[in-house]
Amino acid sequence: MSVVITITFPISAGTMEKVVLDNAATMAAISEDGRRHGAIHHQFVRDPDGNAVALDEWPDLESFHRFFDAQEDIKKVMAEAGVTGPPEVRVYPVLDTPDRF
Repeated sequence: MSVVITITFPISAGTMEKVVLDNAATMAAISEDGRRHGAIHHQFVRDPDGNAVALDEWPDLESFHRFFDAQEDIKKVMAEAGVTGPPEVRVYPVLDTPDRF
């Protein structure tokens, strides 16, 4: 089964939204690279504390790491956003239940 991954960045969701919009071409290239590496789903959300969180689905954790750990453009965009430390990554294996859609 696939995995859902949350990547919490220590910046406000508003800052993330602005930086992503200001770097639309780079973000499109990052998204395409993610798809090539197997990404199933990607979007940004705001957590209850106002932080920016990437919400991804990948076929497995290894595919995510092959993409994320080597993706230099993500590091550049996050530096522009003011991210100074590593994001918090959490992994949730998807359960194979009949009610899934």
